[in-house]
Amino acid sequence: MAPPRTTRIDHDIPTTLVVRLMLVLAGLATLLIPAWLLRHGLWPPGSVSPVIVLIVLATWLIGTFFLGAAMIVASSRWMISPGHLSITVHRPFRPAEMHAFTPRDQVRFALKQLDWVETQDMWRVMLTAPDGRTFASSPFHSAEDANAFRASAEALFRKKA
Repeated sequence: MAPPRTTRIDHDIPTTLVVRLMLVLAGLATLLIPAWLLRHGLWPPGSVSPVIVLIVLATWLIGTFFLGAAMIVASSRWMISPGHLSITVHRPFRPAEMHAFTPRDQVRFALKQLDWVETQDMWRVMLTAPDGRTFASSPFHSAEDANAFRASAEALFRKKA
């Protein structure tokens, strides 16, 4: 019996609700907790009030970055079928972005090692569009797994429909 032929690959890169909630909670904590704990140094004004204002403003800046990250972090889905590749990117409060490619578009697949991971080596498949935009897959724990995904995705993408 011949092995089943793959006619479509779906590759999800999720950003879960838990991650978004953690970012929101971290942002709210850095906005509210320092201001609450240091409120007695802010009012009534005293000699150290300007220093405490700077501390509170710095924590608000950090909290704003956490909240911004929760708003812009994206999840995406790669759908690869013979002669067609589409990438859908979802961000909160924005319409979904759809990127479609055909073999005529000269899309390049490559492997990239993630050097910033301190534990074990991680790998991603990078897709480079003709206009220079890059899209990254979810991380793989070995170069062999990443290369197998790259090879199967590229072969299916380059196959005629």
